[in-house]
Amino acid sequence: MKDTLLFIPVKLDDTRVIKRLLDSLKHSGYFRDSSFGVVVVDDRCPNSKVKRLCSEYPITYLRTKGVGKMAALNYAVRRTSSKYVAFTDQDNIVVSANWLQTLKSNFTLKDIGYVSGKVTLFQAESEAQKRWEKKGALNKGNEKLVFGKEFFEKFRLRGVPVNLCTAGSNHIMPRKVLEKIGFHDERFGPGAFVDGAGGDLDITYRVLKRGYTVIYDPKAVIGHEHPTTFPSLRNKMFSYGISDTAIHLKFLFEFGDIRSFFQVFYRIGQNTSRFLRSFTGSYPLPPHVALASILGNLVGLIKYLELRLKKFH
Repeated sequence: MKDTLLFIPVKLDDTRVIKRLLDSLKHSGYFRDSSFGVVVVDDRCPNSKVKRLCSEYPITYLRTKGVGKMAALNYAVRRTSSKYVAFTDQDNIVVSANWLQTLKSNFTLKDIGYVSGKVTLFQAESEAQKRWEKKGALNKGNEKLVFGKEFFEKFRLRGVPVNLCTAGSNHIMPRKVLEKIGFHDERFGPGAFVDGAGGDLDITYRVLKRGYTVIYDPKAVIGHEHPTTFPSLRNKMFSYGISDTAIHLKFLFEFGDIRSFFQVFYRIGQNTSRFLRSFTGSYPLPPHVALASILGNLVGLIKYLELRLKKFH
């Protein structure tokens, strides 16, 4: 049994990006290290070119049929075995030396349940990429952060800010922790009923809720290919806006976390402020991109309510 398995969900039938990631893993020595293994789970069409590409590397290839990112990851995790499970996305590359080793080195105590790393722009090719990175993009900063019981239980007039430590494309967990909290919620995430990053935020929330400690380690760096055009960035901000509100409605209705009631108003208010600031240039994204976040927030409310209604039919 491998000590650590890295899971890579494939959402696009684009061998260029997945090859770039696999080559970066190869150059970083992960295919030579017997303690690590790589699992690609392909959630695209049956005639995918990804399978042929994966056959060129010493990795495990699994296929699902359009079930969504979180369901595909659950499928792959349940059909493999390892002490630790790590996750990244196909549009990333390894940047820091000993990336996974750095993430794993944080498991010094039994109560640590989730460790995330830094996600940064690895190649600036367009104005859209530069401006999103200036805004912060997926980067959580340069300081190591430790979140535990006090952080989770603190009363706020907003929801638990799990976004401060969640990195869906750069994190590792003990397999037993993922099993204990119940795997990924397949209703949320790319390709699911509720789009966006909600499935990733939900994992971090439930890890903290079960009493585990969460760590963000900026020394473990993954490079990400940001959207190259403003229309594609607008689509991403719209999907993130959906998950920003929808997942907190889950925390409110399914976990009884009253703080998440305030989060809905907090997030819409924050994005409205950003939208207004975008006209003066004090917010780096253009107005039509900032507006997409607000629209996503509103759609997120509707999508979660639809999800609740489906439960009763």
